[in-house]
Amino acid sequence: MNGRASLSRFWSREARSGGTGGQGHPEALGQRIRRTALILIGGGFLFCLFVGGWSWALGFGIGGGIAVANLELLRQAVTRVFTSETRKALPRLVSGSLLRLVGIGIALFLVLKFLPVQVIGLALGLLVGPVAIVAAGYSGQSDLDPET
Repeated sequence: MNGRASLSRFWSREARSGGTGGQGHPEALGQRIRRTALILIGGGFLFCLFVGGWSWALGFGIGGGIAVANLELLRQAVTRVFTSETRKALPRLVSGSLLRLVGIGIALFLVLKFLPVQVIGLALGLLVGPVAIVAAGYSGQSDLDPET
């Protein structure tokens, strides 16, 4: 269990040199990712609204919402696996991931079929999740080494 929990030390805000490595506060990364994703969605929505109009902004907003919901579901599933004491947790993670991906596919199909969204704006909105993870992880790196 100790080896699995140590991954969060690189991104936790509470991580300091000589400390616990942030293992006591792994939720700090989740909070930074959500905050970063909401900032990216808001800024991208406004940018798409000014540049491409409502169809671009709507696509970006819906794509960003799907990305953030996906990240939250993934975070909950991984937390359940790490805190579970049974062997059934890993197969549930795999089946839950497959159901989540099918749900995302159905949601994207319905959005593209029935809403007047720009496909490129939707695709850019779906990138909010990975960009938020990288940005929140990078901002947490400065907490590890005060000299840099």
